[in-house]
Amino acid sequence: MRRLSSSRLVRIGAGAVVALSAVVVAHGARAGVVPEATPVATVTVDASHTAGVLPADVLGLSYEADRLATVPGFDPHRGNIANLLTTLGTGNIRIGAGAVDYFVEWNPSNKPLPSWAKTGIGHADIDRLAALVKATGWNVELGVNLGHFDPKLVADEAAYAVPRLGSHLAAMSCGNEPNLFANRVRPSGYGYGQYRPEFESCAAALKSGGAKVAGPNTNGGRWLSDFVADEHSRIVMLTDQQYTLGGGPKSTKTVTDLLSASAVKKELSGITGPLAAAGSQHVPLRRDETNSANIGGIHGVSDVYAAALWAADYTLLLAQHGVSGLNFHGTIGRCGVPEQDKRVRFYTPLCAATGADLAAGMLTPQPVFYGLLLVHLLGPGRFLTATVSTSNNITSYAVRGSDGKTRVVVVDKDPVSATPVTVLVHLGTGTVGSVLHLTGSSLTSATGIAIQGATVARDGTFTPGNAGHITGRNGDFTVTMQPGSAALVTVAS
Repeated sequence: MRRLSSSRLVRIGAGAVVALSAVVVAHGARAGVVPEATPVATVTVDASHTAGVLPADVLGLSYEADRLATVPGFDPHRGNIANLLTTLGTGNIRIGAGAVDYFVEWNPSNKPLPSWAKTGIGHADIDRLAALVKATGWNVELGVNLGHFDPKLVADEAAYAVPRLGSHLAAMSCGNEPNLFANRVRPSGYGYGQYRPEFESCAAALKSGGAKVAGPNTNGGRWLSDFVADEHSRIVMLTDQQYTLGGGPKSTKTVTDLLSASAVKKELSGITGPLAAAGSQHVPLRRDETNSANIGGIHGVSDVYAAALWAADYTLLLAQHGVSGLNFHGTIGRCGVPEQDKRVRFYTPLCAATGADLAAGMLTPQPVFYGLLLVHLLGPGRFLTATVSTSNNITSYAVRGSDGKTRVVVVDKDPVSATPVTVLVHLGTGTVGSVLHLTGSSLTSATGIAIQGATVARDGTFTPGNAGHITGRNGDFTVTMQPGSAALVTVAS
């Protein structure tokens, strides 16, 4: 049995060192059947040491800019999108991605579009988004076109968006993945030196319209150190992008890869540089586009129950290390149907199951949504140091909530089994607790996912089943759970 502490340093790759706040244990076969009464893991929570903050707006969703023009789309008065966002608490909607630079133009006067553009957005589209965030309390990061940059259009869009979105406009950003502009919308050899003056022109246009600015939205941590050193006075938030698995929809990666210790090492390695860059100038880091795999994800990996467990674990892992929030990329279009960029968003947290649902604005939560919902139920607060001792693929996170209660999430990433296992949670205090379970029929199933036996209602609301009750002895709580599931334990201090 191996023991990994939140205070232990793990060396990853060529000299990179990161503090491992969650516990990651490589998946391995169990020797025989573990008796139900024998804990397969022990989680020890040190309530005297905090280990970071879980922000109230840690959850986020990310969309291509052309989704703004869809109807009913973000309209809170039609369909169920307002209820779905409310079900996740308060969060951040990021609008931008590749569409913002390559085929979307700000076109409020509805003039003929230039040859490169496929979609024009205007006043009505901003108005729908503004109504949604005012109804739900969510905030917005709104991207503008840097690929085909027109400072007058950028300033005009900012001037319209700022008063409509008001305090819900967290920031506006210039373009998406500018580190990939070369040979696309810029000449060969385009790099940070050419990008910087363009960004500064874009930032000036945004500020002329009253907007705060975020950036640079590069992928893989590129340009961040130089950018934050040069531009920290112009931005309120540093943004980056990364996906856990590469290869896109043609990848041969499996759910085992997604839930593996090597995936976690990659995730931790991927935030080391960005967090250092953000910390050097005391600006928050938000991963404003992310998901399980790039280019729409992997069918059978990104759209199944394993992705729910992964999303919960990934969000808490990065948040505990200091990332202020994560925006999971997706669509509000049809499930499994390519969009204008010819990509299917297998990884999307939400999508419309049928054409009729799309027309009515009725979206169906997908597996990733349930992982995010579990994080919401954990609630904001301060992370506590947690140590897990186990030979299984189990991680755990502890949070002292703003209500004074201690909550512990245990994520068992082993294959689903009908044979229950027990986990001993040592808090050192408390006598009565409750537990909610995130469950699914198998890691590769897209259906049957529930929290305490309940699913999100068609209208987008959610009420979990009655929580299970557990009794502590000397501050120890024994949690019985299904392999391939997650448990949320709540104990009053």
